[in-house]
Amino acid sequence: MHQVELTADLREKKGKEANKKLKANGMVPAVLYGREKDNISLTINAKELAKVIKAGENAIISMTLSDNMQETVILKDWQLHPYKGKILHADFFRISLEESVEIDVPIETVGISPGQKTGGVLEISLREIKIRALPLQIPDKFGVDISRLEIGDIIHVKDLQTSEGIEILNDPEQMVITVAAPAEAEVIDPSAQVSTKKEVVKKRKVEKRGDSRGK
Repeated sequence: MHQVELTADLREKKGKEANKKLKANGMVPAVLYGREKDNISLTINAKELAKVIKAGENAIISMTLSDNMQETVILKDWQLHPYKGKILHADFFRISLEESVEIDVPIETVGISPGQKTGGVLEISLREIKIRALPLQIPDKFGVDISRLEIGDIIHVKDLQTSEGIEILNDPEQMVITVAAPAEAEVIDPSAQVSTKKEVVKKRKVEKRGDSRGK
């Protein structure tokens, strides 16, 4: 797992207007919480925060605050502007390297399945795996080998290989990946269409005659 460093300043002013000024100056409002300690409002340089995100969302962060206090944290969540792509806010969670944490780890496929080569469609049902592990044991991603998957084959959570000390918390029977058969084109019998049209025409003629008799 990646380990990175990040500097943060304590944030005294809060609210919409204060946050606007921060963002205009290339800073991002953030909050630090967890481990039964008080929440701390922070400001972080947007460019430095972007580097942390690029390093991997499960990176262990050594955070230095403006009062020289040190915190070991992970980036729990962040918000992006819907179309500008700018970071709007970030949440950091305190951790201890000696205590297990629960965290989501992204899944990444490895290889190309034989089923895909014969027209099968790779369907990924689960994009992240929830695990419990010590921080230094948390992987950046879960690589899932699909190089032997034929059409109809399924990989379940129980089939995933993990390192010692990592506990998967998802339902073991939950489907992760499958190779589905290509959709079969519906074959229509032309003669069946013709006979159906004839039946409809006959029915309409009978209905018309029936109506005229009743008048």
